[in-house]
Amino acid sequence: MIGNRDIFLDRINLNNLSFHLNHCGMQECEAGYEYGFPMKPYHLIHFVLEGEGYLEQDKKISHIKAGQAFYIPAGSPAKYHASSVNPWRYGWIGFYANSQNPFLRYLFKDSTILDLSLPLPEIEKYLLTIMSVTDQRLSQIKKYQESDFTGEQFVSIHKLSESLAANSRMLDFFSVLIQTQSDENSINEEKISPALLAKTFMDENYQMPVKIREIAESLHLHPKYLSAVFKKEYGQTPKEYLCSLRMSQASMLLSLTEHPVSVISESVGYPNPLQFSAKFKSYYGLSPREYRKAYRSGGKGSL
Repeated sequence: MIGNRDIFLDRINLNNLSFHLNHCGMQECEAGYEYGFPMKPYHLIHFVLEGEGYLEQDKKISHIKAGQAFYIPAGSPAKYHASSVNPWRYGWIGFYANSQNPFLRYLFKDSTILDLSLPLPEIEKYLLTIMSVTDQRLSQIKKYQESDFTGEQFVSIHKLSESLAANSRMLDFFSVLIQTQSDENSINEEKISPALLAKTFMDENYQMPVKIREIAESLHLHPKYLSAVFKKEYGQTPKEYLCSLRMSQASMLLSLTEHPVSVISESVGYPNPLQFSAKFKSYYGLSPREYRKAYRSGGKGSL
């Protein structure tokens, strides 16, 4: 052998760069068209190709227009609706990824809205290329119009080859998107801290009866050391953060759903509803049922 060359991805980066396509689509909306959901298990990015509309997220309303994208993180409720004067046409990609994925952190930073650098016709072309896995006609057009494609509009992919092709095309698109958004060098060779790893784990597993001691052990750290570095970085101990995260999710479910308290209790990591109710009352000063009643009776501003 004369010589060889081999490249390797850092193991941490490899884990954090994992993407799995869930779905991809396009829609031309009627004036005032509205869509919303309490939460999705996957991330969503919408690319506004024409027109404008509004995003309601985290109790804020944002005006979004053609040339922008908006991001809805996994597990977050959202509602969005088209302008009644200039309704939008958008494409979207839903995908599974680590919430600390550097792609997401780099593109959106602390925001959920992005001014796109990649020209809109190119964005539409990439979206159509992903969708063309199930319909080759989509790869031959420049602009999607639903009237040109009659028949079933929701198509599931069952073949492994098509699944791999669709995921690969999504990754190609994300790679180009990254390259066109200002200076890629700022994407980070940052070292991921133990506190961030612990926070990420809690963000993604708060619904399980996890213990801080187990998180520390998985990071090969003493619980007291993890608690100290976590508090230095986030201003509260891991135990306090996990509690606040669970209580926040529980209050949202009590406000926006009709789920019984026992179901909500288990969905935020408390198998015992009595323990959950005691913790909730200690945190908010109201029992779960009192909180829901106060919210429904118009006391939203005080909760």
